[in-house]
Amino acid sequence: MAGGRMSALSLPIDGGASTEFKSFRARTPLFSVSAGRVLVTLTLPERLGASDVEFARRLAEQAAAYAVEVERLYRCGRRPSSGRSSARRSSGKGAAA
Repeated sequence: MAGGRMSALSLPIDGGASTEFKSFRARTPLFSVSAGRVLVTLTLPERLGASDVEFARRLAEQAAAYAVEVERLYRCGRRPSSGRSSARRSSGKGAAA
């Protein structure tokens, strides 16, 4: 993100957390993450550009990598630490949050 301030939101995920994708005929899709009493919904402009497609692809790739790591930790029986040390290990283009 170029210049300016950046807001950060950390959502503790547990068994009650959920995600939802909604597709519409006449408007851009919505993707939501709900955790506790917080709902985050990703929205797009009505006119999509190549950068919007690129963002969606990166989001999908990062979410898939996240799922693989969570499953690995679960299968190993390891309890993860705070996650701070590996949070930026992705391609460097900023993981979707």
